[in-house]
Amino acid sequence: MQNEKINICQVSLARDISIVKENYFNFKKLYKNLKFYIICQNKDFSLFTSTFDFENCKIVNEDEILSLKDFRNIFINLSKNLTYKEEFEQRLTWYYQQVLKLSFAIDFIYKSKEKIVIWDADTIILKKINFFNGNVSNNFGTVFEFHKPYYLTTKRIFGILPLVFISSLTQFISISLEDNYTLNKRLNSFIKKNSLNTSEWISNIVLKSIFDEHKIYNGSMFSEYELIGLSKILQNRSKQKAIFTLRSGLNGRLTNLQKKICTLINTYHVTYEHSHPVIASKGMLDRKQTYNRFFKIIIKDLVKFYLRIVKYNFLFYKKDLKN
Repeated sequence: MQNEKINICQVSLARDISIVKENYFNFKKLYKNLKFYIICQNKDFSLFTSTFDFENCKIVNEDEILSLKDFRNIFINLSKNLTYKEEFEQRLTWYYQQVLKLSFAIDFIYKSKEKIVIWDADTIILKKINFFNGNVSNNFGTVFEFHKPYYLTTKRIFGILPLVFISSLTQFISISLEDNYTLNKRLNSFIKKNSLNTSEWISNIVLKSIFDEHKIYNGSMFSEYELIGLSKILQNRSKQKAIFTLRSGLNGRLTNLQKKICTLINTYHVTYEHSHPVIASKGMLDRKQTYNRFFKIIIKDLVKFYLRIVKYNFLFYKKDLKN
């Protein structure tokens, strides 16, 4: 499987171009047979096309999948009696980009009969990840995240959750043909696709599940990664592989030496949350990460990581003993 083809898709804004470009070249070094799909806004299509003028890159205009205007119309139609309509509309584009990723991946697998990896545009790969084992996708997880509203929304769609699991919010997720088939089956049980195209169908599922489950506004109430990840866990019941990554606490861009240190301690990727409205994030791409802060984050996160893995392993095997 040395030269197995890896398809990557991501939704990106112009502000993420420098990150996406570095990530693309890192992927190219790590995977010989690579195809990169970047979904962008119509107004930035020419910019992305000229920046990523590479044979193995394809730029996709988001309007070809679903325009923001059409997504907004679906939202307006479903939110007539919603008590938190104004608050939700302020984050509409955040939910929209999730719909774009989900819709593109589902249609891509169905049409091409190839596997795909969804990847966040603010994240740079540092160390090779074995996304698949043959035709089976590997199931990764993180011990640094656990947002209950995501699971309540997913349970509303699936009707069930696994007994023991960790978060699938690893900033990426791999999807096999079997994963796609099972996910489509589960989603169709919630809302029948019928004559809807994929993006309209996914939009209705995402929005209806949130509005049905959450009567009070809670900011972030749906995750495409948790949806796919939980479907995979329910499908194969296998234990997730927790991976160590760098995200919280950074306020600058990693130096080359810091990246090398990260790979030595099995840090698989770094996320730059440069658009978040906090002081640490503002201007972080324009300055180097200090070594003092870097080592503090690494030490603190490694301790958390291994302690929480012990807890997860205990709960997972305890569940098996009960069964």
